[in-house]
Parts: sequence; structure tokens; C-alpha cells
Amino acid sequence: MRGGRDVTGGRPSVSRALARRRALVRALAVALGVVGALAWTPRAGAAPHDGSGAGAPVYDADAPDPDVILVGSTYYAYTTGTDLKDIPVLASTDLQHWQSAGDALPALPSWSTFGQSWAPGVVALGGTYVMYYSTEVAATGQDCISLATATTPTGPFVDNSSTPFICQAQLGGSIDPQPFVDTNGRLFLYWKSNTDPPSSASIWVAELTADGTALTSGPEPVLGADQSWESTVESPYMVDEAGRYVLFYSGGAWNSAGYGVGYAECAGPFGPCTKPQGTPLLHSETARLGPGGESLVEDASGNWWMAYAAWDGPASAYSYGDGDFRSLWVAPVTFSGGTPVVDAGQAPEGYRLVASDGGVFPFGGASFLGSMGGRHLDAPVVGAAADAATGGYWEVAADGGIFAFGAPFYGSMGGRRLAAPVVGMAPTPDGGGYWLVASDGGVFAFGDAGFHGSTGGIHLVAPVTGMAAAPRGGGYWLVASDGGVFAFGAAPFYGSTGGFPLAAPVTGITVLPQGGGYWLVCTNGRLFPYGAATVFGSVQGVALAKPVKALVPGPGGAGYWEVAADGGIFAFGDAAYLGSTGGIRLAAPVVAAMAS
Repeated sequence: MRGGRDVTGGRPSVSRALARRRALVRALAVALGVVGALAWTPRAGAAPHDGSGAGAPVYDADAPDPDVILVGSTYYAYTTGTDLKDIPVLASTDLQHWQSAGDALPALPSWSTFGQSWAPGVVALGGTYVMYYSTEVAATGQDCISLATATTPTGPFVDNSSTPFICQAQLGGSIDPQPFVDTNGRLFLYWKSNTDPPSSASIWVAELTADGTALTSGPEPVLGADQSWESTVESPYMVDEAGRYVLFYSGGAWNSAGYGVGYAECAGPFGPCTKPQGTPLLHSETARLGPGGESLVEDASGNWWMAYAAWDGPASAYSYGDGDFRSLWVAPVTFSGGTPVVDAGQAPEGYRLVASDGGVFPFGGASFLGSMGGRHLDAPVVGAAADAATGGYWEVAADGGIFAFGAPFYGSMGGRRLAAPVVGMAPTPDGGGYWLVASDGGVFAFGDAGFHGSTGGIHLVAPVTGMAAAPRGGGYWLVASDGGVFAFGAAPFYGSTGGFPLAAPVTGITVLPQGGGYWLVCTNGRLFPYGAATVFGSVQGVALAKPVKALVPGPGGAGYWEVAADGGIFAFGDAAYLGSTGGIRLAAPVVAAMAS
């Protein structure tokens, strides 16, 4: 992952604009004689954080691709070049409070492009510090690896090279270097070949001389992208934990919510390496997106910590525009039976399936708080929704009856005459209310849910099959079986399949957790993404025992679960498979599902 670098196509995009801006500012500073006084300033309200643990950034300013080392009692974090610094360095004594320690690499070699320096990896070798970093060859535009040395951790690091240290030209270049010293004192370097397309990129390794300035072995590939959430692999970081080699890496597009951190277990520094799980170890959540560019550091007590960068939600894509940045986060890492666990404040993944008789089936981190299963119902359950405030949930029946479990009851349409049956519901973002929707598009609001309009009383080409609420409130969407989408209030219209022939009817609409888009899901599993929503796969074309009834998004919208009427679960992207009722005899079909 590199700041301002388009890994989907190989060539820099906005990084060139940033470099030009930096060049102009630096030139002006030189002309005015005030270079030493210039410093990067965080955006308003985004000063370095005052120590916040794993659930919030520890340095709330731009700090992409952090590499953290411990020297004595001080931690140093080297990051991708930003504004006037080629390789900024931060300092901390507790991993929680960070301050700028200047520019570790104040000058790039003559063969590289000014403003193009990113993803540093630093190792202390006796009294010398060696920094490996990515940069661009000015003559060819190719991304390669160079190295610089210093006698202090803050530098200045000096690079007197006349050519790159590593540059696999036939593979599109080489980036993301990271050194590793094993328990025997042998030194290795890991990096990514910058192959296009990114999905064919690999992580490579070679052994180095004791001083880190030359290779002693031919490069060998150790890891590639082979999981649906990855799209590419990069930012390698190897650790030796009690004799076990664990290779951490980032996967996916660095500027998307699909970016995350995975790991592989390796037999040795050169592998072979295997990935024990098909989902990332660290993934996006609504307020922390695109975690990656990770490094690990061991404190004086032998505890492991992971430093990584992420940006604030709700934007599902990182724009690298003015005022945007990827801040520094730090989380403790433990190895349970050799398996790494990152305590990054992630909510446990989970989902609940809801059957038409009101039965609720929880999986993963989802809890069971009660259900209408086994009780007499005047009308079948047709929908359900989770309460973000309490962790509880509601079930709704076709007659508009509401059944609350661990969540407040705000009212219902039960016992009232309806022009059409209720087909679904959606909660307000704060959990203070909910909407019900009928097949004619009539909307009924309860609690703090405001009424913003409906299609009730309007002739529809096809019946409404579901609804979803805008993540930040003030509106909602209705969807019809032909894929027509009706947006009300502050809910933006991103598109629909209304007017297009469909092989199977649309059964629901699912919104990105952070907003910005939605998916329509058909009973045959086909998905239609709109806005910022992305398709990570589907069961379209697969012979299904029962039709798909719902789509449940993962925490950061970089994955989802398709749910069939028999409770079969199909996981895509970074959504983990946590179990299903597929193959189990149910008293009633599954009609809805909700994330925990």
C-alpha cells in the first residue's frame, strides 16, 4: 500500500499532484529562506491524539504505512512521505502518545523522483540504522527499492546510491520493503513485486549480508493473492514468535474499505507459507476503514503490538484529497496457540437468521435474546432488524405486529386494518425507532423515525419487497421486486434495475454500513451494486436448494453474507463463514437476517 499510489493500475495518480504541490511549497520556502520553519499541520480538529488505546487512533494525523522500532525506551514510527517530509518519523515512550521527530530522510538520491518515497522499513544493526524504502526511478517511472543509513534512529538517513537496491523490472518493479532478523541473527528482506494486474503480485524474500547492504541469496516468492478479499498482497511483516514464523501482510486495494490485514504461517523465512483462514485478521468497521500497512513491535516486556494506518468513516473509499489522511493506530497482539489475535476494538462478527414462525438462529458473535418461535402468531414473521443502541432486535409480522427482544417497543400496526401486508422493517441509526413498509409501499413510522414519504396509494409496476434506512438518519429507501428503488428524505438515489428485465425478482436492498451506496439482491443470488457498493462474489449461477432471501453486510461493507430460505449462508469478501442452518430441517423457512 502506498500513499497516493494507484495499486489497481500500477501508475501513480494523485501522488504526482501531491509531489508537485510539495515541490512548489518547498521551492517557495527555499526562496523565502524559511525551510526550517515550515512544518506539516494537521487539519483542524485533528491534532495528534492524546493516547486512546486500540479503539481510536493514537496519532490523529497523516501517518500511512508505519514501521515502528524500539530503541532503548523510545519507539520510533517511520511513515510514508507527506507534505514537506520524505520519510516522517514520530517518537513515543508508550506507543500511545506520539510527537513528530522530523524528517528521517531529508534528501532522496539523484536518480529518484522528488516527492515519491513511501513504505519504509528500518532495522538497527549495531550502531547503524538501515532504512529500506520505496521510491520512483525518475528516468523510467518504475517503482523500486532503495536503502539509506544513519547513526541515530531519527537520522538523517543518507542514500548515496546511483541505482535502486532492488528493482524487479520484469515484474513491474519492487515496493514495500521490510527487514527481518531471525533468532539466529540472520537478516532477511521481504517486499512486494509491483506486478500488473495487482492480483498476480507476490511477496518476495531474500537473505541479506550482516550489514544489510547486499543480497546473499536469489529472491524467492513466498506468498500470493488467492483469497476473495485480497485482490493483491503487500506490506509484508515477518515475526518469529517462540520459534513459529508468522508473516503478516495487507490485502485488497489500499484506498478501499476492502483493505485489511491477513497472516500466513511459514515453515521458515523462505516458507512455504499457508493461510489458516479465508478472511482478514483486521478488517474495516464503520468508523475505521482500510486498516493496513501494518508493522509489529515487541515492547520491553515481550508483548507484541501492531501499528497500522486507517482512515475515519463514513467514506468507503480514500480520496487522498485535501484534509484527508490515514491516521496511526496501535493495538496489542497475542498469539493464542500460535494464532495471532489483534485486540483492535473490533466488534465480534455475527449474524442472526429469522424464520417465518419467529424462530431466531444466532451465529458467531450474535447473541440469542428470545424469539417468537413456538408461539402462536396471527400472521407470519416477514422481517427483522437489530437495535444498534441496545444490541437487541425486533421481529415484524405481515400484519404489522412487532415483537421486541432486548430492544424497546415503540409501537406497531398489529390489530389495525392494512391495505397491503407488511413486508419488512428498518431501524433508525440510533435505535430510537423504526419504520415498517407494506407491499404497496406504505410506510409506518414509530419512535424517533420520521415519516419522509411513501408509495402508498401510487400505482406500482411491481410490489415493494423491502426497505433500508440511510445510515446517518433522515431518510430511507424502498425496493420493489423489479428492482425499482424509491428514495425518501435524505436517502440519495444511486440507481436501480427498474425497467430492466430480470431473471429473478429482487428480494431486498442492503445499504453499506457507512453509507454511500447499496446492493439489490435477487432470489437467484444475483447482486446489483450502486454507489460505492462493490460485488465481491455471489451465488448467481449456483444450483440452490432454496432461493436467496437476504443480504447481510460485513462490518465495513467489504464483504457480505447471502442468506437462503433454508438458512444456507454464503460468505464473500472479508465476511467470515460462521455457520448456518443449511441442511437442517426447519419448522419454517428463513425470511430475514441481520448482523449482530
